[in-house]
Formats: sequence, structure tokens, C-alpha cells
Amino acid sequence: MSAVCNWFSFLCMREQQKKKTVQHRIHPNRQAYDAIVVWKGKENQKAKQGGISFDVILKPAAAETMKPPIQFSPHGEVKRRELSQEQIENKLKRAEERRSLIEQEKLEQLAKERQKVIEVVTKAQSASEQFSKKTKEKLRRSMEIRQENRESQIRALQDRLREHSMKVQEVQRAGEDMVRSFEAKSEMKLSQKMEAYEENRQSQLKCMLAKLQEHAYHINEVCQASENRGAQTEELQEQLVLKMETALRNREDQLKALQERLAEHENRVKEVQRKKQISESGDGTDVSA
Repeated sequence: MSAVCNWFSFLCMREQQKKKTVQHRIHPNRQAYDAIVVWKGKENQKAKQGGISFDVILKPAAAETMKPPIQFSPHGEVKRRELSQEQIENKLKRAEERRSLIEQEKLEQLAKERQKVIEVVTKAQSASEQFSKKTKEKLRRSMEIRQENRESQIRALQDRLREHSMKVQEVQRAGEDMVRSFEAKSEMKLSQKMEAYEENRQSQLKCMLAKLQEHAYHINEVCQASENRGAQTEELQEQLVLKMETALRNREDQLKALQERLAEHENRVKEVQRKKQISESGDGTDVSA
């Protein structure tokens, strides 16, 4: 305890020595002087680059300004003042208070630094939040623009497809009209051909019947002539009969061939009409003409 008291007393003495004002000492064998500074030149004159000139006037110091010199002990001894227990406790209390003040100042400084750190972190967080908000807004705007562009492209594509389908329908209608007109023309031509062929056939039949009638009339004339003659030989009669039979057979063969060709032509016409009716009806059932 005594060592602690001595240490605190030493600290207190050092503090008291620091607080004392330092006085200038004057050597006893030297005289003190008062200095008067006289500036040269005008008052408003600017200072030159080399400096300002002035005069110093010295005079002996006045008696009232003189202070007695500080007397020091010859051996430099310092009187130590003994401290009581109460003073030591007061000093300890003041030291504790100073320590607590220092700690409080340190804590306040730490709190300020922590507050600064919190403010910096808060600013950084707010800046990051603003940046994220701006980024989200830009992303949302870009997505909206992309969606609008996509919708406009889809609408344009739908319009083009609609126009293409309309053109295809027009082409189909034009093709159907052309097919119908071609069928009508072909049917008309076929009917005209059939009528012409029927007329030709009727005319040919009429001509053939006329020829057969003429031939029969000629045969009758020949028979009458042969009967009128009465003096022909049997050979001539047989030859005449053979010629007549061969002529009749030839005529019959020609008629049969002509009838067969007419029947084939009629069958072809019926087949064409049947196929046409099947194509018009759209099913595969046979329709009789």
C-alpha cells in the first residue's frame, strides 16, 4: 500500500510541476533592456520581396517592469509534501473518474464509429436496393417490350396466314370454276359429237337400206327377166342363185359388223356418262345411265 501511495504522490508532483508557469531568468550580472521597434516606410506601403526594414531602439528597463529573479536552492533539492490518506483516496477517485471518462470517450468513439459503419452499411443497402429496383424495372420494361414485339409479330403472322388462306380459297374457287366450265364444255362437245355420230349413223343406215332396196329391186328385176326368158339353162340359174346368196351374205355380214360397231360405241358412251355421274356424286357407287 505504501508503494502505491508513493507512486501516486510522485505522479501528483509531476503534474504540479507541469502546471507551473515557466518564468525567464535574468543573469544577475547583466542589465535588462526594453526594446522599441520602429517600422520604416509608409503605413499602406506594400512589403517588398526582400523583406521589410525596421529599426530597434534599446533602453534600460524600467523599475516597475523588473521582476525579482527566481531563487533556487543551491543543491537543487525539492521539498516533498506528504499526502494524507484522504488526499490519496481523492486522487484515486479522480484517477478512476478520469479512467471512466476515458473509457466512456472510447465507448462513445466506438459507438460513433459503429454508427458510421451502420450508416455506411445502410447507404450501401439502400444503394443496392435502388440498383436492384432499377434493374428489375429495366428487366420488366424489356420483358414488356419483348412481349409486345412478340404479340405484334404473331398478329402480323396471323394476318399473313389469313391472306394466304384467302388467296388459296380464291385459287380453289377459280380452279373449281375452271373445272366446271371445262366439264360443261367437254360435255357439250361430247353431246355434239354424239348427235353428229347419231346423225351420221342414221344417214348411213338410210343409205344402206336404200341400197338394199335397190339391190332387192334389181334381184326382182333379174328374176322377172329370167322368168320371162324361160330358155335359160340350169347352169346360169345356179350361178345367178349363188351370186345372189353371196351378195346377201356379204350384206348381212356388213350389217352385223355395223351393228356391232354401233353397240360398242353406245357402250362407250354409257361408260363415259356413268363415270361422269360417279365423279359428280362423289361416291364409288355405280349409277345406271
